[in-house]
Amino acid sequence: MTKARQTEVPLAPLPLFYRDPVLIRFEEHRDMGLLAEAGFGFANEAIAIPLCTSEFAIAMRHYPIVFAQDELAMPLAIVGLKEGHNLFLERDGSWRAGSYVPAYVRRYPFIVMEPPDKTQQLLALDRASNRVVTRATAHAGAQPLFDSEGKPTSFTQSAMAFCHAYHADFLATAAFSQALLAAKILAPSNAEMQFPDGTRHALNGFRVIDEPALRNLPPRTVKSWHVNGWLDLVALQLASRLNWQALLELGGRRKAGRKALM
Repeated sequence: MTKARQTEVPLAPLPLFYRDPVLIRFEEHRDMGLLAEAGFGFANEAIAIPLCTSEFAIAMRHYPIVFAQDELAMPLAIVGLKEGHNLFLERDGSWRAGSYVPAYVRRYPFIVMEPPDKTQQLLALDRASNRVVTRATAHAGAQPLFDSEGKPTSFTQSAMAFCHAYHADFLATAAFSQALLAAKILAPSNAEMQFPDGTRHALNGFRVIDEPALRNLPPRTVKSWHVNGWLDLVALQLASRLNWQALLELGGRRKAGRKALM
């Protein structure tokens, strides 16, 4: 039997995609702007993308939902089977037609940063993004971050609102993940697959909800989770397992397409 190749769901010191996040300040970035969106090429190598619980209902139609293997245990949408191959990215940088684009992807290159006391959320962006330009006026169609009076433009205000909403969703999601950890119902898992050409591959480094442990939850916990809406989220995560086969088939088609071009 051919030994399956292994891929680990990666953990990174910086948030996924972000290489040089900086706080947006008028004094330093008065002329800075962003070029018009040119697709999602920055996500080309991602195989797992952070997901908030508010997205479970739609994301479970397209992706297997798993949990990271770190101390946060945040939900992840699996978008690839092999390192460096996001199966939902087309050659032109667009997202696969008909598939949900996670909010984490749509938020980039903006992000919220908090001071050590966590008293406020400040808007930042990844200065390394190829959309960022130092002089917006020098690029046709570029969106400036500030107007002539030093106030955030409507574009920046929209980005700020989106990031603040995402941050609120992130905190709610973190509470859900911590409840799963406290209840000890997350178990390490892996996905072993065989492609149509006979090659085998295994994706490791994530956790899923353990059904036997779930069924043994104390009644008090079950009641609390029902009130919080967490039982619904558990059901959606379990249902998302049906997408592993669809992901395997998509990977097989992509692999066959690459061979045909050789």
